[in-house]
Amino acid sequence: MQIQAPNFSNRSPDQIIGENVYFDSVGYTYRALSWLDVSRKQRNVCALQYAAHDVRQAIEQLLFEELVLSVGTELDYNKYQRCKGSSTKLYKIINKLSPDYNKLAQFTKEIISVDPHSPPLITWDHRFLMKSWGLTSYYLHWAGKPDETVESDSWFNTGVHVVEDAANYIWRKVTFGYTGIMMPHKMEPEIRQLWDRFKNGRTDLEGVKRAALLALPILQNRLKI
Repeated sequence: MQIQAPNFSNRSPDQIIGENVYFDSVGYTYRALSWLDVSRKQRNVCALQYAAHDVRQAIEQLLFEELVLSVGTELDYNKYQRCKGSSTKLYKIINKLSPDYNKLAQFTKEIISVDPHSPPLITWDHRFLMKSWGLTSYYLHWAGKPDETVESDSWFNTGVHVVEDAANYIWRKVTFGYTGIMMPHKMEPEIRQLWDRFKNGRTDLEGVKRAALLALPILQNRLKI
């Protein structure tokens, strides 16, 4: 299911900063890809650096969105303050507040998939996102002499590849599916029991899917009442 996405190609700098401007992970990624298009066509180092900035912002914003999604009201103001300005702290707080997040995301995706009318769900590779954040950061700091960096074709081409790899990873997912997760305390009893079994290694994703298919008619009937 492809989500209708705006075209990021052939946009002028004025269009990039003045049209479809949103300060969420999707908006930052859209601008990053737009700057990359300018950068590649014009071999423009400034545009590459703008793209690196925006994709890094996209990753930070995405991690924060994931944190809010995974812990809900458990994110108090003090924890929020510790998150600000550091993607590393964001990543650590996600792991601390929701240590089973990756399992829960996989579980949710498997449960939702048994309903043919459900939307495709996104799961994120947080390690890849953090690695990409570090790699793109390199292009926002002084990294050596001009002939080894901004004047070097090798440096430039590598930068385009690094930034584009991160931006495309996010863009492909957000234009194909939706972010969503089932909070354990809001699960139906049958699903909560299944989640506990999966979390503790007593069943795998195939077992989850089989059990969910068996439980689906019961859950559908319950919702009709």
